[in-house]
Amino acid sequence: MEGSSKKIPIVVQRDLQLLFSDRLLLVIMFVNFTIDLGISGLSLAAMIKGFNYFLYIAPGANLVTATVAAFQSGRDIWRERVLTDLEPYLLTLPVSRSRFALSRLLSGMVRVTIVTMPGTIVISELYGLSFPLFLVAVLLMWIYSAAVIGISDITATLSNSLEVFTTARSTVNVYLSFFSTLFYPASFLPPPVRILSAANPMTWAVESFRALGSGMVDLSVIASLAFLSVVLLTAGYVFYIRSMIE
Repeated sequence: MEGSSKKIPIVVQRDLQLLFSDRLLLVIMFVNFTIDLGISGLSLAAMIKGFNYFLYIAPGANLVTATVAAFQSGRDIWRERVLTDLEPYLLTLPVSRSRFALSRLLSGMVRVTIVTMPGTIVISELYGLSFPLFLVAVLLMWIYSAAVIGISDITATLSNSLEVFTTARSTVNVYLSFFSTLFYPASFLPPPVRILSAANPMTWAVESFRALGSGMVDLSVIASLAFLSVVLLTAGYVFYIRSMIE
């Protein structure tokens, strides 16, 4: 058992080496965050008067980057399964299917957290967070990464073509961004959309970040996000395992 448990970090290490070998991807992710925050954020804030709208939507830029990074991880799984047919080889590695799938999910979460760390630091500076609250912000990104990695892996295992994967990814991005409170308070949403927003991990993540900006840790919202993230991550695990068996 001890030997098997040590193989999980090996799989995670492999995925992280792939991440850091593509330095251009890391730069692009930060540029994506910078554009969302610096251009979109400032432009929209200039049109909204009465409160600091820039700080209101700022956390969303990092969460959107986290979603993009999660689907990059999902794309690796899709490519291994469909495009390069690496999955049969990967399944010959000295680790069980369950541990391999768990390792891939864990490595995806680590990758998302690492990629978004610069954005997390920037948002924490904008909000003037203390070090303990900054650690809570990192924890929030870790919890949110579980949700989007779960969704990404489900998408990767159900998509048999690049067109399907790309369309599903775009649909998920629209849902997470525009059916949440990223851009506007829940009270502004039509009642049907408000219901969808209440089950959106982006909503709970961005609201938790805004609470940190006020010096508060909203444990109820974080707990709700954590529960939803566990559900989505578990679903991603189940779908990934099933794709290996088929």
